[in-house]
Amino acid sequence: MGMLANLVSDSIWTIHQPDAHHHAEENEIWLSADRPGAGTGSEVLKKGFIQWETGFEVAHIPGLHYMALPATLFRFGVHNRVELRLEYAGVLVINDHPNSIPATSDEYAYAPSPLYIGAKFLLCDHHGGSLDQKWIPRTALMLNVGAPLTPSQAKQMPVAGTVDLLFENEVTEWLSIGYDIGANWYEWAPTPDIFASLGINFEPTDLLGFFIESFNTFDTDAINLVTGKRYTLYDINLDFGLTYAVHPRVQLDVNAGFNLYNSEPILSGPTHFAFFGLGITWLIWHP
Repeated sequence: MGMLANLVSDSIWTIHQPDAHHHAEENEIWLSADRPGAGTGSEVLKKGFIQWETGFEVAHIPGLHYMALPATLFRFGVHNRVELRLEYAGVLVINDHPNSIPATSDEYAYAPSPLYIGAKFLLCDHHGGSLDQKWIPRTALMLNVGAPLTPSQAKQMPVAGTVDLLFENEVTEWLSIGYDIGANWYEWAPTPDIFASLGINFEPTDLLGFFIESFNTFDTDAINLVTGKRYTLYDINLDFGLTYAVHPRVQLDVNAGFNLYNSEPILSGPTHFAFFGLGITWLIWHP
């Protein structure tokens, strides 16, 4: 805590949690984090801001453990309505039962991810406006292109990508609802997955925030891992967490979640998939 407190020399500062949409004050620093949670916030970094977000996550399904090592996101505000993004999230798979299904034959395997380069554009910002405009959500568009980092990734799909629409409505100064929908093209998929999330954000103070979220994936062209036949995949999940600002530029977070339903025939319904994560957001620079 002492080291974090010395990162900047602001003698008087005001910190706001992500999606806590108070009126701007003099010398206020906005810390707008996209983590934790699967959904992405609709806020865009202001011009000149540079921010780093990273987190370590452990997940488990019967027979397998997954470890993010860790996911890393850099965000650069190039305009008050545009930010550029650079993201990587490789995963280590630990197999408790080699040669079993759905586990692989290897005891340990590292799955690199593409390097995603993207941008987020603020399309509409009626957030916190007059009462007759409260129903209009703040809206952002996020585009990402994934560049393969290994020959196997390049062979499966030269380019991966995501397109997401991000929405948020402020109910009160301390309560907001966020909802996203998007299409994700992964390196092994001939058609995109459809992603949708719905989250409730609660900020009782400027330092402390809570959220609960449902995030879901739908794939009409999934492949059965045993038979090779195609089917429609429904993957429905729930997660929750909290954030705490330890400094005007530094926010810590913790989150956990589990799978409610998965239509993969091998998993036969609920997968007992669960995960736990810790993370940090650091506003490296602001004008």
